[in-house]
Amino acid sequence: MAQKTPWRTIPDHDNPGWPPGIPFIIGNEGCERFSFYGMKAILYVYLAYLYVQTGMAEKQAEDSATAVVHTFVAGVYALPMVGAILADRLLGKYDTILWLSILYTGGHGMLAISEGQLTGTYIGLAMIAIGSGGIKPCVSANVGDQFGKANWHRLERVYQAFYFIINFGSFFSTLLIPWLKKEYGFGVAFGVPGVLMAIATVFFWAGRHKFVHVPPKPGGVLGLLDALAGALMFMTIGSLMFTAEQPWAVKGAVSATCLVIGLAVFFYRQTRTPDDGFLAVSIAALRSAGAGAWSRAEARFGAEAVEGTRAVYRILGIFLFVSVFWALFDQHASSWIRQAAMMELELDLPLFGHITLMPEQISAANPAMVMGLIPFVTFIMYPGLGKLGLEMTPLRRMTLGMGIASLAFVTVALLQARIDGGTRVHVAWQLIPYLLMTLAEVLVSITGLEFAYSQAPKRMKSTIMGFWLLTVSLGNVLVALLAAFGDLPLVQFFWVFAGLMAVAAVLFGLIGRGYQARDYPQ
Repeated sequence: MAQKTPWRTIPDHDNPGWPPGIPFIIGNEGCERFSFYGMKAILYVYLAYLYVQTGMAEKQAEDSATAVVHTFVAGVYALPMVGAILADRLLGKYDTILWLSILYTGGHGMLAISEGQLTGTYIGLAMIAIGSGGIKPCVSANVGDQFGKANWHRLERVYQAFYFIINFGSFFSTLLIPWLKKEYGFGVAFGVPGVLMAIATVFFWAGRHKFVHVPPKPGGVLGLLDALAGALMFMTIGSLMFTAEQPWAVKGAVSATCLVIGLAVFFYRQTRTPDDGFLAVSIAALRSAGAGAWSRAEARFGAEAVEGTRAVYRILGIFLFVSVFWALFDQHASSWIRQAAMMELELDLPLFGHITLMPEQISAANPAMVMGLIPFVTFIMYPGLGKLGLEMTPLRRMTLGMGIASLAFVTVALLQARIDGGTRVHVAWQLIPYLLMTLAEVLVSITGLEFAYSQAPKRMKSTIMGFWLLTVSLGNVLVALLAAFGDLPLVQFFWVFAGLMAVAAVLFGLIGRGYQARDYPQ
């Protein structure tokens, strides 16, 4: 019997062209993003409908739906920390993506079959959050893993292509899924994204012989202990999200229990074979707090392990302010839909005639604009600014994007003020803040993905991707907390976020000026 060809575990450093696994990764991402954004496009409307059916007043139902949508998104973007640990320490990126994709598909199925039931809806959302969140750091890091020294210069282009296909899938699903909901009901509208997620999983499996499979370290029993300790340590904070409706005494008890058990597992693991990972190096540095702490940690763990941990902390100081950007951006799935429902939605279009848009379809403007703005920014804006002597480094791009995001919320606040004043405003005016927010997204999100991967040492790449996605989670937690204040008028809600973003942009720019960039190719 012929022996199976082993997986390639390192990229081909002599290949200057595109790695062979990239088409499978891009195809998988397009289908997966279609499924996620299609489901997300109708989630706010669906939850508001369910809450009204339970007897809630309309305003309370809208506020509750906003809070749950952003809590769900926060979970999706917090759980990548657990997925990163599973991938780096126990399963490897390929197996983590494959098995969690199957769970992800099942979550869509649960939403489809539990139409009209809150319990089934919550279970389905939990499955999707675990599946989608768990694969996120692995998918984006898996892209970078395919590149070696000869084709490293293509990394910026591949993340642009990666982001383009995300928005390609998002655009069509945001138009189609609300229409399916209107014509066939929520069950069918949630079922179609499940079919696309199943296709995404098969597509990824089909490319298994083309990928570079970076093996987990250490794997086996030690990897299992690492994954368990890391997950429990994460749940010290993450449990606060999943016990949101419980009293603070319960939240504190769950959090403390996770911390104690997590530390116990960690220290037991250290007695078997000392680890030199992020948590071990961090604890050692804390124990040696003061001048020379990192030097003493380096004497114990080696220069590479300490440099990896220090690189993570350097990047975290930059990432913290990006969370405010995500608090603004993800509101096109909640508060911007709420505003669109108060606007004129009828249009007369050539070929299509008279049509009435649905509020949740307006967000399709975002991915459509992304597909146009990516080439504009890449081939016109950046080179043009360069000719003027303005070098657009990654941190400068992100600072500019955050300032533009603040301006986007100034425009939605002004629109809301006109609506509240009794003026009939057409939904086409929302295209102005959508254009501003989409430009901000291209400047912040695409650049952030590239920056996060390039600034992380090899052994920390999935971990730092998890931290990057955690900024999205923190931003959505902020929205959910403010949505809980039901007495806050929508126009004031918008002004609060415009101000927060302006302050965060200034602080980000000041801190970014002192950051010393350092690339770590795979």
